[in-house]
Amino acid sequence: MQINSSKSHRGKYLSLSLLAVVCIWGIGYFLGQYAATLTSDFLYIPLTIFLSMTAIFQVRQAYKKHENVFTWTVFFVFSISFLVAQHIFSLDELILDQKPFPSWADVAFMIGTICLVPFFISFIKSLKISIPKWSIVIAILSSCFVSAVAVYAFTLAGDFEPSLDNAVSLSYPILDSISLAPAVIGVILFCKNRLDFFTALICFSMISLSMGDLLFQFTAINGTNYSGSISDLFFYIQYVLLTFGVYSIGNPRNPIERAIE
Repeated sequence: MQINSSKSHRGKYLSLSLLAVVCIWGIGYFLGQYAATLTSDFLYIPLTIFLSMTAIFQVRQAYKKHENVFTWTVFFVFSISFLVAQHIFSLDELILDQKPFPSWADVAFMIGTICLVPFFISFIKSLKISIPKWSIVIAILSSCFVSAVAVYAFTLAGDFEPSLDNAVSLSYPILDSISLAPAVIGVILFCKNRLDFFTALICFSMISLSMGDLLFQFTAINGTNYSGSISDLFFYIQYVLLTFGVYSIGNPRNPIERAIE
C-alpha cells in the first residue's frame, strides 16, 4: 500500500513537472525568439542540476550495494557532461552573445552522447529479463530508421564537403540511433507488462532525445532553429523523464518493482 501511494505521488509530480516545462517552453516560444532563448538557457540550468544530483545519488547507491556499478558510473559521466555542456552553451549565448559550432559545449555534449550507448546496453542487460527475439528486430529497425532519417536530412543540406561541422552535426543522431535500440527493447518490455513504469521512463527519455536531435537537424537545415525552438521541448522532456526514472530506481526508502518476471 505504501509503495502504491509512493508511486501515485511520483506520478503526480511527474505529470506536474512535464506540464510545467511544456508551459514554460510554450510561453517563451509564443512570446518570440528572444524570450524563447532566455527561457531555454535558464530552464536548462535547474534541469541539468537536478539530473546530475540524481545521478550522484544513484552512483553512490550502486557503489554501496556493489550492484550495476559500471552502468551508473557511465550514467554519472553522461549527466555531468551534459551539465557542463549546457552551462557552456548558456554562457556563450547569454554573456558572450556567441553561438560557435562546434564549440567546447559540443565536446561535452559528444562525450555525454557517446556514454548513452554503453549505458543503455548495460541498463537493459541489468534488468535480467528474457528479451523476445522479435523485439530485438524491431529495435534494430528503429535504429536504422533514425539513422536513415538523419542521413536524409544531411543530404537535404547539400553540403557534402568533409568538415568538422558536418561530422559533429551527423554524429548526434547516429549515436542516438545506436542508443535507441536497447531503449526500444525497454519500451517493448514495458508494453508487455514486464517492466515497471518508472524504470521505463529512462527508455522513453531516449526516444525524446532522438526526436529532439532529428528536429534540431531539420530546423538547422531550413534556418528555423534557435534556442527555445520546438527541438528544445523534447530535450526538456528527456531530462524530466530521466530524473524521475533514475530517482525512482535509486530511492531506498520507497523501492519500486524494477521488473515483473
